[in-house]
Amino acid sequence: MLYVTGKGDVLDAICAKHYGIGAFDLRDIYDANIGLAAHGPVLPAGLQITLPEAALKSKEAPMIRLVD
Repeated sequence: MLYVTGKGDVLDAICAKHYGIGAFDLRDIYDANIGLAAHGPVLPAGLQITLPEAALKSKEAPMIRLVD
């Protein structure tokens, strides 16, 4: 999906709205948008960001093992 930023947008909020809170991996988003981190935390308006499906985390809960 292609997202065009508005004034005051931050990447975490954009991703939370698109993927769900905590349901995304920012590394995949930065990999799909080379140079995005150089814009800083508050993104300029009119910036096009690709939100890849690969960034969506699995909905499976991680297994926690108390003993091995």
